[in-house]
Amino acid sequence: MSINYQVGDTLPRLKHTATTFQLFRYSAVTWNPHRIHFDEPYAREEGHGGLVVHSHLRAALALRCVTEALGPKWRVTKVAYRLRKPVCAPANLAYTARVTHIEGDSMTLELAEEHPSGEVGFEGTVRVSSAEGENSGGLRTSTPEELA
Repeated sequence: MSINYQVGDTLPRLKHTATTFQLFRYSAVTWNPHRIHFDEPYAREEGHGGLVVHSHLRAALALRCVTEALGPKWRVTKVAYRLRKPVCAPANLAYTARVTHIEGDSMTLELAEEHPSGEVGFEGTVRVSSAEGENSGGLRTSTPEELA
């Protein structure tokens, strides 16, 4: 597979509004009982400006920016991130990914979460590889000889 990206290319921006209802649902499906995500009076009592958006939700949104832009012919092989600023819902967020390195059939992209104020609340890197030769589930295709 030839890579049609160059270092410095930016993937389409993903815009997302994190709502209080989404935080409640995300807490439920991830079995996260921390009240700062769904009990606003408690979150404020704990010193937050409102309901706190889950860090893993923010990471998932950043990766969604990459997977939606690149499509099923790519797979995420490594990701690292850190939060620079907490986010309280409702919040309008934008995720960006910029190609920083290309090697063989892999690329490294720099991730960022931008707030309406222009601040970066999240930053990270993701490495993706061509999934060519793999099935749609992201698993490598094996030959009968390899399975024997």
